[in-house]
Amino acid sequence: MNKYYQKIKQRLLLKSRIIYLWWLYKKSKAIASNQKSAIVFAPHQDDETLGCGGTIALKCEQGVPLDVVFLTDGRASYAEYPQICPDQLVQTRQQEAIAALKSLGVPPSAIYFLGKPDGGLSHLSAREREETVNQLVQLLRDRQPQEVYVPYKQDVHPDHKETYALVQAAVQKSNLPIEVLQYPVWTRWVPHQLDFKSVELANVYRLPINNVINKKIKALEAYQSQYSSIIPGIEPILPPGFMQCFFSPYEIFFKAS
Repeated sequence: MNKYYQKIKQRLLLKSRIIYLWWLYKKSKAIASNQKSAIVFAPHQDDETLGCGGTIALKCEQGVPLDVVFLTDGRASYAEYPQICPDQLVQTRQQEAIAALKSLGVPPSAIYFLGKPDGGLSHLSAREREETVNQLVQLLRDRQPQEVYVPYKQDVHPDHKETYALVQAAVQKSNLPIEVLQYPVWTRWVPHQLDFKSVELANVYRLPINNVINKKIKALEAYQSQYSSIIPGIEPILPPGFMQCFFSPYEIFFKAS
C-alpha cells in the first residue's frame, strides 16, 4: 500500500513540475526588476521568501524602499504537537524572519509583525476583520508603496487566500494607485489544483532572479523550524523537496486581469 501511494505522490509531483514549466515557458511574459517602492505582505514567516525572496533582494540591491508585513504569528505550524510551546515558536519564527530578511537586504526597521492568529484569518469576526483592514490601510498610507505583493488569491492555504482578500480590500480603501502582484506558494507546489480556465493564466509573469538566487537560498535556510526537525521524532512541517521547489532562477507572479 505504501508503494502504491508513493507512486501516486511521484506522479503528482511530476505533473506539478510539468505544469510549472508550462506556466514558465508557455504562459508567462518576461518582466524586469524595477525601481517601484513596495510592501510584501505574507501570511506566515517564510512565505515572503518562498514567493518573492529574489524580488526582495533585487529591490534591496537597488536601494528601493521596501517593507515586509507578516499578518499571523506563526504559532500554529505544529499545533498538533503539545510538546512544542506555541509562544516559543512565535519567537523562533520571528527571529528566523529577521535573519532571512537580513540575508535579502531588509533591515529590522522595515519588518512588521501584526500577530494575527495563525490559521485564523478566515475566522476573524466582522469587527476584527475591519480593524485589520484599517491597520493595513494605515500602513499603505504611511509607506505609500507603488506595488504590493500578496499570496496568489487561489493559493491552497486559507490564510493565504484571506491575506490576499484583506490586502485587496485595504488597497481599494486606501485610494492609492498601487499595483497588486500575486505570488504563488502552495499553488507553486501543487499547481495541478489550479483552475486552468482562469482568466488569470493570461496574466502570468516571470522575473529572472539568477543574480540573487544564492541570497534567496541563504534566506530560506534561516527557516529551520519549518524544514528541519526541531524536536527528535517530529517531522518538519514542510514536505520533503518543498524548499528546493523555490530554488528556481525565476519567480512567478499573477496580475489582475
